[in-house]
Amino acid sequence: MDTKSFEVMIHSEYAFDACRQEVTDYEDCRQTDSPTPRNPIECREKSRNLVSCYRQSEKIEPLCLDSFNDARECMFQSDGNVYNCRPYIKLFGNCQRNPVEFKDFLEASTDQQKKPRRFDFVRNRGHYDKFL
Repeated sequence: MDTKSFEVMIHSEYAFDACRQEVTDYEDCRQTDSPTPRNPIECREKSRNLVSCYRQSEKIEPLCLDSFNDARECMFQSDGNVYNCRPYIKLFGNCQRNPVEFKDFLEASTDQQKKPRRFDFVRNRGHYDKFL
């Protein structure tokens, strides 16, 4: 897979979590009880809210670049397996939601936790494949 697609997957995981309410509002607006589709003008405001939420979620805080790079490297090493990289994607999402609290979290981390991450999915295959 291309590295760009990994970045899109990481961003879409975070964006869907961040914009879940807007997605639900838009889908509720689009649903009808009749077989005729609803006029899109009726849902214009909901769709604008959804697009603006996605636009805001695409911005990366400078503090979150390390956690984003960890998630991207994990995705690359695991050939795009999102399930194996879920903890790193969640860490990136937590940083994006609350950067100040994440900064305190990083300052409290030990030297062992600050070491570079190793993503060895071949040697640990039995551990990671047991959930598939």
